[in-house]
Amino acid sequence: MAQKSEYIQTETGNKVSRKSLIIGSQNIILGGKTIIQAECCIRGDLRRLVPQGQSAAAVAIAVGRYCFLSRGSLLRPPSKIYRGQFSYYPMKLGDHVFVGEGSVIEAAVIGSYVSIGKNCVIVRGSLHH
Repeated sequence: MAQKSEYIQTETGNKVSRKSLIIGSQNIILGGKTIIQAECCIRGDLRRLVPQGQSAAAVAIAVGRYCFLSRGSLLRPPSKIYRGQFSYYPMKLGDHVFVGEGSVIEAAVIGSYVSIGKNCVIVRGSLHH
């Protein structure tokens, strides 16, 4: 009996661990050649709510090319209260971003060529270019 690989490989060369948790995958874009290790969680289900009749970008999280999400890291879009309404905002990671083990990323933008260490918490309002 053939054993399944721990990683699923996409057409664009992304490798996603079968032991990771990807929620709302229809709202997540992976740029290509990105590796997502076991126990990572990406929350694409947390996206901006808009009033009926208006359209919003469907993308909650966009991850650039050649990114590496280490074991146990968490990506979730930033949120805030605007005009009395709680809402999430899109998150964008640039190319060649390294997210260390156990880190939580909740910033709107992480620029390209950024390395985030182990057990870091990057929150809304942080600038990383």
